[in-house]
Amino acid sequence: MHYILNTVFTVPSNTTANRIGGPTVFSKTTSNVVFNKRGLEDGVTYTLIYIKKTETGVEYQFKSLKNNNIVTEVFNSCQEADVFISNMRGEKLPDYNQFYSNIKG
Repeated sequence: MHYILNTVFTVPSNTTANRIGGPTVFSKTTSNVVFNKRGLEDGVTYTLIYIKKTETGVEYQFKSLKNNNIVTEVFNSCQEADVFISNMRGEKLPDYNQFYSNIKG
């Protein structure tokens, strides 16, 4: 599990203008990728408030910072949820399998 409680992200909007100027953040990726936003609203900032293992997967709850609505999503695994959140944040997840294989040797 990479992302923990109180992780904050903003859901990308479908229509975004190209940014002009400002610092370059190399960990951020800018592309025209279509995101699976599940039940989250475009352009709204959410915080991760709850994670629970269930019989059907892993339940994550996200709280909207716009109107305090809580959205519950069930993922097949924590890894699937991490990929979802990393896409929302425009980040790339570390390769944990490679990392752990390097330290076992």
